[in-house]
Amino acid sequence: MNRKFIEFLVKNDVLKFGDFTLKSGRKSPYFINMGMLNSGKTSYELGVFFAQKMKKELGDDFDTVYGPAYKGIPLAVSVSIGMHKKLKMEKTWLFDRKEMKEHGDKSAFVGDGPRELQKLVMVDDVMTTGGTKEEAIAKLKSAANVQLKGIFIAVDREEKGKEKNAIKEFEELTGVKVYAIEKISSVFKYLHNREINGKMHVDDALFASFREYQKQYGARYV
Repeated sequence: MNRKFIEFLVKNDVLKFGDFTLKSGRKSPYFINMGMLNSGKTSYELGVFFAQKMKKELGDDFDTVYGPAYKGIPLAVSVSIGMHKKLKMEKTWLFDRKEMKEHGDKSAFVGDGPRELQKLVMVDDVMTTGGTKEEAIAKLKSAANVQLKGIFIAVDREEKGKEKNAIKEFEELTGVKVYAIEKISSVFKYLHNREINGKMHVDDALFASFREYQKQYGARYV
């Protein structure tokens, strides 16, 4: 369990609790908003958490950090900076445009690549069903024969896909492994009845709501 990362999310109001409708249409008792990490300090700290996870899983076997628009853009840059400053590893960044430009550089991408046999890692905040990641991979592959070494996300929501674990379905479909800094079950377990900065964020009632959500959508109940 990455306790420092969990407390980092809570202290910066990234992890929100309430009643949220996700892109998938599911009603969730929590929401993860990485947009709260919008300062130089917190962007760098987040980048370091990702960079350390990448080094642990892949070592130095990649060239570029790719962030799909829009949330992935600042994340890819933050990770590249974290790699340089904290780990002394030089990795370039790349992101895509949602809309093609009609003047100047008309490329669908900004940064280093994509190019043939370039080793990329993709970064994003969470994975629920994996649909947006599939679209991002297709866009990359249509531009060049890149090698996607893995997808790194902040939190695994541990949800079911069409028939089983959404991440497992995604990995089987794409052949790309997904790595998460932390799992949502570990986040709730750590926060349950624990005060962070003098405030309890997950009491018994909220923890029960989370368990009910997991029973309905959780991968462990597939």
